[in-house]
Amino acid sequence: MKGLSLIPYRTSIVRTLLSLCLLFVFCATGFAQTNNGGNNNGGNNQNGNNNNNQNAGGITIDADGVIAAPFRVTQNSSQLNQRRLQALAAKALPEDLNRKSEFRKISLVQLEKVCQELKEKNEPLPPEVLYLAGLTRIDFLFVDREHNDLIIAGPAESFAPNDQNRIVGVETGRPPIRLDDLAVAFQSQDRGLITGCSFDAKPENLAKMNEYIRRTNNASSAATAAERFKTMAQILGMQDVSVTGVPAGSHYARILVEADYMLKRISIGLEPSGIREIKSHLATLRGGGNSTQRWWFTPLYDAFTTTVDREAFQFSGQRLQMMSQEEFVNAAGQRTDAAQTRVSTTKYAQQFTKNFAKLADLHPTFAELQSITDLTVLAALINRERLDEQIDWRHSFFSNASDYLVPEGNIPRQVPTAMNYKKAGKLMICLVGGG
Repeated sequence: MKGLSLIPYRTSIVRTLLSLCLLFVFCATGFAQTNNGGNNNGGNNQNGNNNNNQNAGGITIDADGVIAAPFRVTQNSSQLNQRRLQALAAKALPEDLNRKSEFRKISLVQLEKVCQELKEKNEPLPPEVLYLAGLTRIDFLFVDREHNDLIIAGPAESFAPNDQNRIVGVETGRPPIRLDDLAVAFQSQDRGLITGCSFDAKPENLAKMNEYIRRTNNASSAATAAERFKTMAQILGMQDVSVTGVPAGSHYARILVEADYMLKRISIGLEPSGIREIKSHLATLRGGGNSTQRWWFTPLYDAFTTTVDREAFQFSGQRLQMMSQEEFVNAAGQRTDAAQTRVSTTKYAQQFTKNFAKLADLHPTFAELQSITDLTVLAALINRERLDEQIDWRHSFFSNASDYLVPEGNIPRQVPTAMNYKKAGKLMICLVGGG
């Protein structure tokens, strides 16, 4: 590198919709008239464990592709649990990986070469390869033209399976970055695909729900309103899960789905966020008529910095933000963007974004969503700057990943509609969504 001083570098390199979450909000008076309202939102992500078991921790996906509720999140901060993780890590990892590092470097070229050699020998990938030597975040990308190499660097720590059999860092509880997610990121970038995930109610069920709301839009007791809310959820039934741009059975896709699912359950109030600043969206609602809202995650990075010779790039920022949009659902169940988005919806998205780093520290799912975003941005940056061409690296083993690198788990196909409601004075307010 000719110079160490870094200069700001801004570029739009990622064509990614990470997750899309749709929620319906309904309001009904318990004593006078009934105001029905619908609210919709969106979000996405996925998880995994050692030996690439895709069903560790988080959501479960059965053989039919139906998603079930996640386990309760437990923090890994207890001294006893940390000692357990340390013991497991000491047994499974090389000695040099059992030390925490703020600046661990990994050669992408050598990593691919090792994977290729192990496959040719028909040998399994060891944990230090599967989990990128415990790297938990990508902070730097270096170009070593002298040795034809690309090097990523960032904080790292030893890792082991937690009590949910999910691989996490021994000290922070944050999952390490995964090899299969790296391969998927390269694969999607090379094919020019937009990655994303969405939970969508069937249009015919949306139409049936709208008709039900129209027929029952009259005064009711609180008990009757509650029964109507339950009926609305039953009418919506199973919602379709769609994953785009990545293999649907991959861990990358699973994280997209899992993050979307968790976002919905936190918003509806079925799962606590664990963060004082983030209440459920249901808790913040005060009525206001029908609406359908869509929420989704997109990348959020500070300006990249790079050296004058473009041999070093620095990543910074919280990685993700939540966006929001009101929608209109017509009588046929077709959705279109509304002209305006209500203030409460926008504020909730802003609050989620503002505290997302805290959420990621607490919830492994959101931490892994940050990680796959890092990998997506990394692959896009390498492609945009043609860094692979500069060092004559084709990364074909990563880009054409077989099930050796990217094992396939159960493909998420459907999620049951979830519902929660509260009483607010003379109003009954309900949220309905996938999850």
